[in-house]
Amino acid sequence: MRKWRLMITTLPFVAGVTVLKLVLDKVVGFTGVVEFSDVGIVLTGGVFLLGFMLAGTMADYKEAEKIPGEVATTLETIEEIFVLAATGRPALKLPELRRQVLGLVDDIKAWVLKKKATAEMFAAMTRMTGTIRQLEGSGAGPYASRAVPQVLMLRKNLQRIDVISKTGFLPPAYALLEVLLAMILALLLVAKFKSLIAEVILVPFVTLVNVYMLRLIKDVDDPFDYQPDGSHKGGAEVEFYPLDDYRERLAKRLDEGG
Repeated sequence: MRKWRLMITTLPFVAGVTVLKLVLDKVVGFTGVVEFSDVGIVLTGGVFLLGFMLAGTMADYKEAEKIPGEVATTLETIEEIFVLAATGRPALKLPELRRQVLGLVDDIKAWVLKKKATAEMFAAMTRMTGTIRQLEGSGAGPYASRAVPQVLMLRKNLQRIDVISKTGFLPPAYALLEVLLAMILALLLVAKFKSLIAEVILVPFVTLVNVYMLRLIKDVDDPFDYQPDGSHKGGAEVEFYPLDDYRERLAKRLDEGG
């Protein structure tokens, strides 16, 4: 049902415009003031702008698709560095180090689900930096030097998630697109059609394409729009299963006493 959610929630808009057009035509007797064929240039402008906006948001979306895997890979790399650092060093307790990584995984996932603020997530990153300092104090300085770049990469990816989620793609272009969409819907209501069949086909078709695409672009523009319960708010959210899969592996290693 996820792929149909956006379509199903768009249909009421389509039905509303179609019914309003039929009421104006058959009840009020207003058959229109401009031929439908004369509004083609406005429709073409709308299609061009929709394509431009979709291409721009898709570029960020394709980048966002890579981030969960990169976050999970970086966290697992930090864990492996901890394993190497703890080998032969009784002062470093591997289960405790792994629990620190597990706690960071949970903090990141809670932040993605908007259960924690951005400041809390970055505070968890700072605690991880403190854990890395413990390696240096325990004689594992070379491993601490390896872990620091991984924390930097993790911080950059999380910051990128925050920017993508909070920053819309060209707000002035959104304003133009929304105004153009309103013009298209208004022209549909005042347009003349050669027959009733053409009217009941073209009005819902044009409305569906334009309204659906506008909503799709806004959905794609924030690929990390999750509900606190983990459900997708829209239909184009990036999946975080790489992070969930890594957490399962890490938890299993901790359960086994490693």
